[in-house]
Amino acid sequence: MFDFSSFKLIKNSNDFFVGIRKSALEDGYEFCLPNGFDNFPDGDFNQVRDLFFKMYRTFRKFERDNTGTNRFNLNRPDFQQDQDQTTLSGGGVSMQTEDGEVCVLYSKIKMIERVLEAYDDLAINSIQKKARRSEDIDYSQLYKYLDRAIYLDNHVIYVEAMDLPRPTVRYESTDIVNLYCYILDEIVQQLDGDVPDNIQAHSQDIRFLAQGFQDGYLTSNQSIFDKDTFGETISILKEALDNIDKNTYYKDADYWGLYEAIEIFLYGEINPAQNDGNYWGIKGFSLVWEDMCSTYFFKKYPDKICYADTDIPLKDPPHPEPNRQGEEPKRVGNHRANHGNNGYGNKWIYKTKSDIRYPNKDDFFGWNELLCIEFDTKVGRLVYSNRTHDELKNRDRSTAMRRFPRPDLVLKLETKNGFELKILDYKDVPLDFYINPSSSPKSANKYKNDKLLRS
Repeated sequence: MFDFSSFKLIKNSNDFFVGIRKSALEDGYEFCLPNGFDNFPDGDFNQVRDLFFKMYRTFRKFERDNTGTNRFNLNRPDFQQDQDQTTLSGGGVSMQTEDGEVCVLYSKIKMIERVLEAYDDLAINSIQKKARRSEDIDYSQLYKYLDRAIYLDNHVIYVEAMDLPRPTVRYESTDIVNLYCYILDEIVQQLDGDVPDNIQAHSQDIRFLAQGFQDGYLTSNQSIFDKDTFGETISILKEALDNIDKNTYYKDADYWGLYEAIEIFLYGEINPAQNDGNYWGIKGFSLVWEDMCSTYFFKKYPDKICYADTDIPLKDPPHPEPNRQGEEPKRVGNHRANHGNNGYGNKWIYKTKSDIRYPNKDDFFGWNELLCIEFDTKVGRLVYSNRTHDELKNRDRSTAMRRFPRPDLVLKLETKNGFELKILDYKDVPLDFYINPSSSPKSANKYKNDKLLRS
């Protein structure tokens, strides 16, 4: 596992990658931070650890929300792609547009994923119920205790007790379960309980078994993720795993499933030679940022949103589409969108009706229809000095060409004189880009790349 205090923090990285990767210029790891983290402290174990796990939860949610939808496709193992010399692993995810263009690169971190995936309540019960030895005597040390032994008539010696060094290993197959549950419980605490349902349902059992391991091997203040005891704790866990493996005589598939998860957690790192990829994190963070912003506004101002170019999951979406009520998870999109020829974008958007009636039918315009740029090729007359003589309002506009912009969000806010609309478009660029664009050519390039991505 990582030593969080050893990361070299990269702020405002040139390639807009967010996550952890091996340094190309020196040994060690780089932790590339999102925009807005200019004042984040260097070398602070606790703050780096907390940020890592918050980002880990965010990336996992982004993956869950988008894989399996029409917005992105999961990259197939036989269709791996390289971008900027980054190797994708089989366990990584490449989000792609419907035309197959890579717009987000996301690689999972195997050390944590394997621990979460290895939990199987039935397998753990199976290991606990298997027959095992319970030996408290270290026979390799018998020669040291001959002066204390009781010599029986049948030439057998009896040693009542041994002073074994810590940690004392009982050599039971259940120790692998307790060790695994200790690591799992530590991860669950750092993820603030944001773990798969099968782990949540047995959290008390996991905590009980984890406590059994801690009581036997560690002190009460030791932890895998504590800045003062991190190194010592990992060393004890490695020694415990080695002793358990040497002295467990029955090893089946259940045993090896837990053993490999523990081994990868304790010894693993981002290793291209083992098909782990060169990084953990995401390239294309602007799309994560858009989902974060949309989630914020739908939770804080749901009754003020009249249009949103998003289809994020939400527990109780406002104005839900009746035909989508059976879908899980529930999503905010309630109107099918025309998303252009390149296949990029949400197939569903969120919209409400305005109070403006259609001219030729008894219904109201949706806000998605009012956000319109219209170009009429017919000749018209505009009398600037006397607008009553204009012909523009009397023209047949049914043949006009129209384009419907798709901002990220439109808010309708009540005022004393009626209402005002606020049109928002989320941009993952430093604030200085808007205050002083000429001082940040990298941000300008990022803006250009975003526009190309959406064109």
